[in-house]
Amino acid sequence: MNHCPRCTGPLGHQPARSRTTTARNIPICTPCGHHEADCDARQLPPIPPGEWPVTSAER
Repeated sequence: MNHCPRCTGPLGHQPARSRTTTARNIPICTPCGHHEADCDARQLPPIPPGEWPVTSAER
């Protein structure tokens, strides 16, 4: 099973693509994808990959 690089949880069957790169080429789990989309909608800065994995409190 593959793990989400953002939270270390399972990627699932249909992983999202991280918004931290313009190519969106980093697969992440659905909950992390939802968190990134929510932050983007609120115009909050994303958590950069260099600060991954994040804790559940950060997502």
